[in-house]
Amino acid sequence: MRPITPSLPASDDPALRSVLRDGSVVTLKIAEPADHDAVRRFFHDLSAESRRRRFFGIAEPPDALITRWCDSSDPTRALTLLAMRLVDEALRPIAIGSYIAVGGASAEVAFAVDDRFQGKGLGTILLEHLATIAAANGFRRFEATTLPENAAMLDVFHESGFEIRSKSDSGTIAVQLSLSLRNETIASAERRMALATAASLRPLLEPAAVAVVGASRDRSSIGRRVLHALVTGGFRGGIYPVNPSASELEGLRCYASVADAPSGIDLAVIVVPRATVLEVVDQCAAAGVKSLVVITAGFAEAGDDGRALQAELVDRVRAYGIRMIGPNCMGVLNANAGVKLNASFSPIVPPSGRVALSSQSGALGMAILELATERRVGLSTFVSVGNKADVSGNDLLQYWEADPHTAVILLYLESFGNPRRFARLARRIGRKKPIVCVKAGRTRAGSRAAGSHTAALAASDAAVDALFHQSGVIRADTIDDMFDVAACLEAQPLPRAKRVAIVTNAGGPGILAVDACEAAGLNVPAFSPDTRTRLAEFLPPEASSGNPVDMVASAGPGEYRRAIEVALTSDDADALIVIYTPVDTSRTEPTLQAIRDGIAAGRHAGATGKPIVACLMAGPGRPQPLEIAGECVPAYAFPENAARALAKIAAYADWRAQTPGLLWSFEDIRADDARAVCQRAQTAKDEGWLTADDTRAVLGAFGLPMAAGTIARSPDEAAALAQVIGFPVAAKLAARRIPHKTDVGGVRLNLTSDTSVRRAFTDIMTLGRKLPTGDEIEGVLIQSMIAGGVETVIGVSDDPLFGPLVAFGLGGIHVEILGDVRFRIAPLTDRDADELLHGIRGLPLLQGYRGHPPADLDALRELLLRVSRLAVEVPEIVELDLNPVIALPPGHGCRIVDARVKVRQRS
Repeated sequence: MRPITPSLPASDDPALRSVLRDGSVVTLKIAEPADHDAVRRFFHDLSAESRRRRFFGIAEPPDALITRWCDSSDPTRALTLLAMRLVDEALRPIAIGSYIAVGGASAEVAFAVDDRFQGKGLGTILLEHLATIAAANGFRRFEATTLPENAAMLDVFHESGFEIRSKSDSGTIAVQLSLSLRNETIASAERRMALATAASLRPLLEPAAVAVVGASRDRSSIGRRVLHALVTGGFRGGIYPVNPSASELEGLRCYASVADAPSGIDLAVIVVPRATVLEVVDQCAAAGVKSLVVITAGFAEAGDDGRALQAELVDRVRAYGIRMIGPNCMGVLNANAGVKLNASFSPIVPPSGRVALSSQSGALGMAILELATERRVGLSTFVSVGNKADVSGNDLLQYWEADPHTAVILLYLESFGNPRRFARLARRIGRKKPIVCVKAGRTRAGSRAAGSHTAALAASDAAVDALFHQSGVIRADTIDDMFDVAACLEAQPLPRAKRVAIVTNAGGPGILAVDACEAAGLNVPAFSPDTRTRLAEFLPPEASSGNPVDMVASAGPGEYRRAIEVALTSDDADALIVIYTPVDTSRTEPTLQAIRDGIAAGRHAGATGKPIVACLMAGPGRPQPLEIAGECVPAYAFPENAARALAKIAAYADWRAQTPGLLWSFEDIRADDARAVCQRAQTAKDEGWLTADDTRAVLGAFGLPMAAGTIARSPDEAAALAQVIGFPVAAKLAARRIPHKTDVGGVRLNLTSDTSVRRAFTDIMTLGRKLPTGDEIEGVLIQSMIAGGVETVIGVSDDPLFGPLVAFGLGGIHVEILGDVRFRIAPLTDRDADELLHGIRGLPLLQGYRGHPPADLDALRELLLRVSRLAVEVPEIVELDLNPVIALPPGHGCRIVDARVKVRQRS
């Protein structure tokens, strides 16, 4: 077993959009014969120097060579990628990269870049994509020959992260790159993509000048409201209203078109009728506008015509190389004092702060901004992404990763565009900046029929939960819950562990806080004798100096101040919850001040690394946070809210402190053999379920330990097999479309003689032929009986968005009733596998319970990692169900007793 390297990052969409160093966008396409003339013109237009560096001479390439480049029909022989951009009103290649096989798993690679676009990272982008395609088609090395003075091309090779060898020969440099991915390769690609994406969004969120196309004289119109918000919000840059029918709006000169406005516009906000949006996009591109916010609705959310128009809009925007938010969005805000951008129709601008927020719902956007203002959560930026036609949540994550004004990221999501890319980004960014997400749509409107235990248990939300858990994303159940968590993350340090101290003047709220803490995974430990002694020095006899510290209703400001200082500085806790329930309203303000003083004293005494939250039931409305010498302590209306927020933050802190898990592979895996079996089965007309023999072949190719057994097709064969396997044996109906053999009476256990095996075979076959699927019976499986052990289930269910979900839990015939199953998204790291094993309620059964021996957890862990590799490396599999898997005592491994595999059928 050895660790493996993850794959290169992929673009967020199948159109292979790539972002250049300057933030502009290109679209990559595989060359085809129809591109012949465009490729010929590309080389014709190259400067003589660029042709010399590409061909070692200034002559243009012959037509025969161009024809060869434009034939990418066999990527095992050759392939060419074109980077496309609208140039002079025509969509043309601005860079070309190709590889051609030269034998021995090697291919010669070469690039050329339009002189106007050199130095923007196009060579690096083409190399990364060509390497990915070539490796998938069996190539192991790229070879290239370049001139010594072609420093730019040499830099592309050296900075790629691929292992490189080079030597000088007759005035040229021969370069060889290994296509085996290394961590350096991944890191280089990730770094390039993150820097380029962040650069592409700066004109959107930090513009020097903004045009509002569709600013109206009607004050109630969306366009006029956007213009008004820009002006009154104090935007630091130029503002240019565009309206051919007005001369002045909001005290600013109007322009008939974007072309008439001053140059240097970074952002155009488009608020025009749907039918004219494309025309406006053309005008913006011609005027050099770098980014767009399209507020106009009526696109993909409005039916087939709208979807077609949105596709055309995206093609147009990307062809021009500019970025776009929307369409059908509310706009963007940047509350940073140096920008003060409100390019939206929201009249509400929350205070400036360090929390970034993205909302997929425009309708909720206004309510979210209002809630942020009410909760006094300061925002750095707010983006209403609308239909996410171009700029996605993944793009925004990379911008916020680099933004020095953002410390916390909040997301309201209704759908994922590329959840696998999201997971990779969240895992990286979450190590530095917490991500809090509300994911709407927790249930499926309609679920597909489940053919296995695993699919039945994999509810629609299981994939989201698994993704968030593995990526360190804090999941909030509601918008209010999201701000509960954000208020604490923005203002308080992360706890070092999960021990909580509680100080209260009322027993009831204290008990509620303890219950909520324990339910959410926090600990409320008893205080040490030293801490209790310090508290007893000033608390009345009737007070409790344990934890929680119940000072009783008579507690005044003095007791609050001292109790908070003692609890905060105690070594018994990592966080503090302060609860105040007013008994005498005349003492409310003095008590609140005493709470502030106690916190300040505790901080001064050295307790600076512990988060503090307050529950203040001290008046109407939502309680306001406590301000203490530059520190803000979030306040909640109820103890449960405070405890839940603190628990989610503690869980995040725990994830962040962990060493990232490793992906593992195994030397004995035969992935090609398993894929060959599955591909043959894809054309069969049997709903995709593999036969018992094919199932054993697939599992065997990945070293999965099946219990000894073979299919018998006659009573004599069954008896002979039982003699070979050794009594006692089990006999089971072998029929691929019957998932639960016990339910139809197709199982006989503990057979101890030839006679009982023959009788069982006859009974099972007679019963099976009476079933609706009787003509598909393969025979009877004769299998060894396994004594002892714990029944578990391991499975895979392929989610169309998230990919394979690996399931683990207690198994057997009651698996769906018990529901003790946990999910993780493949590929699993060793940490993911351990969390699956230790996350089920039935863990005590695996650890040994009431005299029963423990299970071989190491063997189960390896089995989970092997199943994960199977799910990833054989993508034809859509469902896999291993139930039961008998986990034997330590050192004895585990055995798969029953297995079903379903493959994706070809249409």
